[in-house]
Amino acid sequence: MSAALALEVRDVARNFGGLQALRNVSFTVRQGEVMGLIGPNGAGKSTLFEIISGNVKPSAGSIFYFGTDCTNVPPHLRRRQGMCRTFQKVRLFESMTVAENIRVAASQSVPPDRSVDEEVAAVLAQFRLEAQATRRPSELTLADRKRVEIGRALAGRCRLLMLDESMSGLTHEEAEHLIVEILALNRTRGITVIVVEHVLSVLAAMVSRLVVLHNATVIADGTPTEIAHDPQVVEAYLGTKQRALR
Repeated sequence: MSAALALEVRDVARNFGGLQALRNVSFTVRQGEVMGLIGPNGAGKSTLFEIISGNVKPSAGSIFYFGTDCTNVPPHLRRRQGMCRTFQKVRLFESMTVAENIRVAASQSVPPDRSVDEEVAAVLAQFRLEAQATRRPSELTLADRKRVEIGRALAGRCRLLMLDESMSGLTHEEAEHLIVEILALNRTRGITVIVVEHVLSVLAAMVSRLVVLHNATVIADGTPTEIAHDPQVVEAYLGTKQRALR
């Protein structure tokens, strides 16, 4: 029996004046899947993330979240239903401590089986941030700032986690550690994950499937190996980087 669908994007389009940012974009994400979303700059990845999370409304098409049409549901209600995300540029509350940043999110959707304090403690432990709990974000390394942002996204109820270039700017070793932590969340908590990332070797280590955007639409959908050998993808995006996915 196949897993239920966590997310279904149906014929989504988005126009900004005369610019068509997305055109007839459709794909599904199974519950518990770790999926990558790739494409050249300007392909529409960020716009698609904004539409899925509810910050931008599509010009056409629909978004279904665990079988329910959420196209017109506002972002804060999607968050309460467990749709969580990070951003390309880390967005933390700089005047708050690490623990307070996580507490803000946890207090909005804490699971019924634990208190806010327990949820904050669990997130700090999950991302090895206990020693940084009382520090401000400005005192942290980039890797730890990204851990805090992911932890804040996860705090409370999280069923779908969307990571927008969370490995960007990290060293190879830092990225490897973060990948291990994200895959552990997927494995132990069953969280569905969608990853936007430009470093293809990072994606190959994380995902079982890739969706490729180019010129505002989906041009390929398959395993990393299939994508690496897709002539249309190689021409549009991978080029000499093809070996990074092998």
